[in-house]
Amino acid sequence: MDFDDERRIEVLDYVRAKYGHDNVVNIGTFMTMTDKAAFKDVARVMGIPFDRSNHISKLFTEVNAK
Repeated sequence: MDFDDERRIEVLDYVRAKYGHDNVVNIGTFMTMTDKAAFKDVARVMGIPFDRSNHISKLFTEVNAK
């Protein structure tokens, strides 16, 4: 499950108190985004209309990383 960053510690403290410290673990995951995906995510948060962000993101070129 994923929890809000600001209250994550509170949730972990609760779960540790309920189930015991030895029965709770943190698993972190990281992901990378392409420049196009990052732009579309920011555009959505900034309230840029979907059609406009799609038009702009089509101008991005795909780069294959090796």
